[in-house]
Amino acid sequence: MTDLLLICERIDALIESLGGYWSKEWLLQPVMEELGEFSKELQIAAGLHPGKTTNQEKLEEEFGDLLFAVLALGRGLELDVENAIMRTISKYQIRDK
Repeated sequence: MTDLLLICERIDALIESLGGYWSKEWLLQPVMEELGEFSKELQIAAGLHPGKTTNQEKLEEEFGDLLFAVLALGRGLELDVENAIMRTISKYQIRDK
């Protein structure tokens, strides 16, 4: 298992090598784009686009792109993404008992 902080540091390094994070008002755009692409693959997998096919590898690729965009959004906004996800897990554990 890979540590979330290590993943975030790798994302930071990659984005820095590409010129840095976009301005805050533009950080949501990649998330929306990747969500659309992932959604389309899910629809294809569900048979909603006759004549088109997908596979597990393509779904994982699009899911990875979406995760990357979401983590980059959090990092670009200088949020503690690890704390955010741990708080959400705790919230669901308490709420859904």
